[in-house]
Amino acid sequence: MKICFLDKTEFQYNYNDINKPFIRGAENVLINLSVNLSKLGHEVFVFNNCSKENKIKNYSWLNINRVNINDFHFDIAISNNDTRLLDKVSAIRKYVLSHSLQNIEKFIRKKQLKSYLKNKPTYLLLGNYHKAKMSKLFSIYGTIILDYGLDELIINKSIQDNVDNELGMFTSRTDRNLDILIDVWKSNIFPKKKELKLYISPINENLKNFRIFNRNFVDKNEYINQIIKSRVIILPGHKAELYCLAASEAQELCIPIVTMGIGSLSERVEHNITGLIANNREKFSNYIMDIFSNDDLWMTLRKNLLSKRGTKTWHNASKKFLQKITNNER
Repeated sequence: MKICFLDKTEFQYNYNDINKPFIRGAENVLINLSVNLSKLGHEVFVFNNCSKENKIKNYSWLNINRVNINDFHFDIAISNNDTRLLDKVSAIRKYVLSHSLQNIEKFIRKKQLKSYLKNKPTYLLLGNYHKAKMSKLFSIYGTIILDYGLDELIINKSIQDNVDNELGMFTSRTDRNLDILIDVWKSNIFPKKKELKLYISPINENLKNFRIFNRNFVDKNEYINQIIKSRVIILPGHKAELYCLAASEAQELCIPIVTMGIGSLSERVEHNITGLIANNREKFSNYIMDIFSNDDLWMTLRKNLLSKRGTKTWHNASKKFLQKITNNER
């Protein structure tokens, strides 16, 4: 098949930037999905604002502002979160890769409604939580839940035993209820076990007196080296969190997760199998203490995670994507 991806971020990037710290979830999916579809033998084009155009056999990155896309015809066109980009291309089937909960008022204000009705795209969503929270407007022409894969750097990383049993980490965005974790840590964790330390996404406040430290934003390889030594990843979750790549990456590195299951975290974590899900702050606090104090519990979760390693490859995710669109799954 002949497949294209359409993207118009304000910043410039191409497939060589996959491990750069500025690459977000949507761009990560676009790069990995496009690369692996080409490896499966399909002719793949990515049109975005890349500064450097590339063509390698059946895989091309072209600047969306310099190329007349009307010169092409595709079997499949996938837009990154913007239905208007689909106006630019002729394709048998059209899709929108969504990484947000679309606001209808904003959707109309940005003049996407007309292109939505014109192109009749199927929306590619990130999970059942995402589907449940999306307006029914965006399911008129169908929805497909996209299988997520993980970067090869994470899949291929060897798991070692030199875990720092006093280290916990928060690896999501600071607006993803980090304030809940900080409050719980200061009031219930630090007073009981002062040797523990928590590394968080950077904030301006100095919390070193509570053994809370800022971690650095680094490229993917260094990020993996940062987190792989932690005993636990602690993520309360957030209603705007539609997938939480940070949780999936931690699990692939065999790090148990403690969460409140807010948003999609209830999908990412299996309670008592790959982590612990609390339904209130008191349990959240208790589970954090349990994961640090109970070696048998931690080892059980660790073994469960080890048994699940290596299944979330982008190769597998890309094959499942093709199966779903071929079967017209909704």
